[in-house]
Amino acid sequence: MNAGQPRRVATLLGHAQVEMALSCLGSLLRCSAEPLTLRIHDDGTLTPEDRGRLAAELAGPEVVPRAAADSQVGEALAGYPVLLAFRRANPLALKLLDVPLLAAGGELAYCDSDVLFLRPFAGLFRFPQPETGAVFMSDRQSAYSVRSWHLLRHRRLALPCRVNTGIILFRTALFDPDLLEWYLSRPEFRFAPVWVEQTAWALLGATTRCRLWDPNLVRLPRPGEEEPSDAVALHFVNPLRHLLPRFLERTKDRAGEPPVPVGTVAARRCHFWDLAWTEARRRLARVSIAGP
Repeated sequence: MNAGQPRRVATLLGHAQVEMALSCLGSLLRCSAEPLTLRIHDDGTLTPEDRGRLAAELAGPEVVPRAAADSQVGEALAGYPVLLAFRRANPLALKLLDVPLLAAGGELAYCDSDVLFLRPFAGLFRFPQPETGAVFMSDRQSAYSVRSWHLLRHRRLALPCRVNTGIILFRTALFDPDLLEWYLSRPEFRFAPVWVEQTAWALLGATTRCRLWDPNLVRLPRPGEEEPSDAVALHFVNPLRHLLPRFLERTKDRAGEPPVPVGTVAARRCHFWDLAWTEARRRLARVSIAGP
């Protein structure tokens, strides 16, 4: 990235997410102390009207058309049949594959369209240390598509704990299609399809000095919380999406405050017992919901 130029932040977007994106990505642009510009990867469903609204309300973002991405990424991954099949089958594969492969300048900054920024911030899209290769959000659990016993059986399957990919900072030289081809070629690693992409990013992060943004500042909303006074950004993943409307007006109230520096913490390695504990908690939660 050239000094003085706005930081480019990528996102993946389809027609169904446009309304939410206008609010959430708009809050990103308003709250950042650093000038930002958006690069939108069209999943193939954006309409001309959608692109017009995005251009008018999000300061003229760059849009990567699906057809152009298909051609470029197809050529880049010509020797990786499993990755190409995954890309055809799973829309989130565009986030895992297209976004880093088509990024420029050696650094990828990414933000989902369901992350709402509540107060001014600084430093979010800057690597905290030269040796840091990846920074992610922190989840409340290790939401991965592999089982605890897989970590014992496969040495190559190394993961940091509690990675959430709502916001990503990544050095693209670390993108490893061979590792991803190995991971995605094993059906047993896909028991939770919704977490396959997130697990793949965690796998890439484990190959470098991975860090997580301060989990008090950048996190998932907590059910029942009314005023997250400490939070800079909240990621409204699907099970928590219904909470988003109550927070949409909060971003305007604190626009005049000084920006909050967003620091990071080291990501701890996820051992089999960490994942086993997460699995046990999920089972207990299902039993509790089911009742006697």
